[in-house]
Parts: sequence; C-alpha cells; structure tokens
Amino acid sequence: MTYDHFLTVYDLKDGTQRGGKLTENSGHLYAELEVYHRRYWESVQAGSRIDRMVRVPFGEALTATQYAIPEDGHVYRIEQAQHGLDEDGLAVTTLSLRRMEGSYDILRAEDGT
Repeated sequence: MTYDHFLTVYDLKDGTQRGGKLTENSGHLYAELEVYHRRYWESVQAGSRIDRMVRVPFGEALTATQYAIPEDGHVYRIEQAQHGLDEDGLAVTTLSLRRMEGSYDILRAEDGT
C-alpha cells in the first residue's frame, strides 16, 4: 500500500463542539480506501455515516474521539479507529471518517488562539 497523502489529527479542546477549538495532536501519511455502497448504507442505518476511509501506518494512539483534516481541507470526525496488521504484518490503523458540516476553529500554537 502506498501512503502518499498527509492528514493532521486534532483533539477537540474543552471536549465540546460549541466554543471548543481543535488542537493539533499528530500528523500521518495515509492511503485512501474505498467506501463501498454497502458500507456507507450500513453506517447510516446504524445511526452514523462513513464518508471516507483511510489507512495510516501505526496510529495506535488514534481514537474515535478525535478529528482529522486530510489534504482536501475538510474537517472529519473519526467515527472508528481499527488497529491491526496489514498484509505484510506491519501495524496499521484504518480510520472511518464522517465529514462534519459545521465550522471549527483551530488552536494555533504560535499565538495561543
């Protein structure tokens, strides 16, 4: 698998979407995975929605309480983080992402805002 894209993972400061700011946690190379029709509709029926799936090498610390911003610049909530091994026996994490509609502020380390 070729990891040829980059995403940044964020924590939601103050634990709430309203008034909170996204705080940068880590950056990861990733490979895009296909979200098949069946998987999408199963997620909708389960009360969620999976708009995108990506795989990152390692990523053991990634959880469903975090947010990700890939190269397209949109904010996605990590709905599920599946930790496992790839076909070569290397540690990988598959992230199921839901695109968020609201706007989010990002806490900038250089100015504290």
